[in-house]
Amino acid sequence: MECDVLIIGAGPAGLAAAIYSSRQGLRTVVLEEAVIGGRATYAHVIDNYPGFPEGISGTELISRFAKQAEKFGAIIKPGEGAKEIKVSGDAKEVITASERYSSKAIVIATGLRQKKLQIPGEERLLGRGVSYCATCDGFFFRNRKVAVIGGGSEAASDLLYLSSLAGKVVWVVGEDGITADESYLEKIREIGIEQITGARVVELLGGERLEGIVIEKGGSQEKLAVDGAFIAIGSVPTVEILKKAGIEVDEKGFIKTNEEMETNMAGVFAAGDCTGKSHQVILAAGQGAMAGIRASAFAKMKGRMTG
Repeated sequence: MECDVLIIGAGPAGLAAAIYSSRQGLRTVVLEEAVIGGRATYAHVIDNYPGFPEGISGTELISRFAKQAEKFGAIIKPGEGAKEIKVSGDAKEVITASERYSSKAIVIATGLRQKKLQIPGEERLLGRGVSYCATCDGFFFRNRKVAVIGGGSEAASDLLYLSSLAGKVVWVVGEDGITADESYLEKIREIGIEQITGARVVELLGGERLEGIVIEKGGSQEKLAVDGAFIAIGSVPTVEILKKAGIEVDEKGFIKTNEEMETNMAGVFAAGDCTGKSHQVILAAGQGAMAGIRASAFAKMKGRMTG
């Protein structure tokens, strides 16, 4: 399939880029490996996005982004992830499991993937009590005991969401301590959620389903019986296919860009969490808008598609 602007990733950055490029009449295709919205859909409420003083769920906000992009003609393809990126001069090609796309400009907005604990039981019990997405799976733990693992704002957001569903929520915080925003912490203190700090989860227990977690603290181990474990210890960029394509990344794996979201390769732009410069929906959207504007200008310079 040929297009003017190809966007890899349908999170806030990718969808914002799609709004800007499709609005200019350019044939725009958005590829998304997993769910539309990415990590933004995990937020049960976003209360710092301008225009929504009462707050809005991540799912609803992303739905509005997608509808706006599609209104201008963007084609969004969920479940179709990029397997390979080829850039050679003006030729730009992205290969998925089922299609080969060629475009004049590419916007990379792949976001981040969740970090894993990399401990026994994690992979085996994934989907059987272990989850990386509270808003996706929290409903299945109504009136049950769950643990949230992690000390950042994502973990704190999960805590607040799960506290309205689960019978009991325990917050397990590692040696790095609590780094969540104060706005979350105020609400958590009001609720009175049990905290276990300075602890490291070393094993997830269970047969067919999760039955508990093993916590190590102060040189001793303790078993904590829980029905669910929600892991929120941060995220990392996906860099393998980028490096192979010759796109420069920094020492942490984030894509290097200038202020206009240009990478080291002409006609290839990047925006959002994969650049290491945002981690907020509004910043990702702003970067996506800039990437969409610059990608559109590049595609027009090369001659837009017809038909």
